[in-house]
Amino acid sequence: MNQKKRKNSSGFTLVELLVVVVILMVIGTISMQTFRKEPDKARVQAARTSFSQLETALERYKLDSGTYPAEEEGLLALVVAPDDDDGSWGGPYMRKKTALRDPWGNDYLLQIPASDGTDYELICLGADGAEGGEGFNADLSSLDE
Repeated sequence: MNQKKRKNSSGFTLVELLVVVVILMVIGTISMQTFRKEPDKARVQAARTSFSQLETALERYKLDSGTYPAEEEGLLALVVAPDDDDGSWGGPYMRKKTALRDPWGNDYLLQIPASDGTDYELICLGADGAEGGEGFNADLSSLDE
């Protein structure tokens, strides 16, 4: 009677448990890859938002000094008065130097004149911090908005 009970008892075999563990591992891997991309999406959006803030600061700088900062001065002129300031610098136009860095920690670039002939272009080099790239490594430009 005891042997008959064991044969009919319900339970999981080792193979069934291994199949469940493998399925859970596959689901976990897929979900981790999906969530890993979310911070980079947020960084791209933050960079685009920063373009607006930097553009506003550049326009205020131009109102005070009559020109945009020289490319050599770069965006640092929005935070620190240039050495050759004649008293027209009314800044700081940005609160912190960290506002001049993109969400990946690299400096935003200021190109004067812009590649399309307009006054200036702000450039973020993306996640890799180098020119070019694809996906989250792609360069972002204030002209793309």
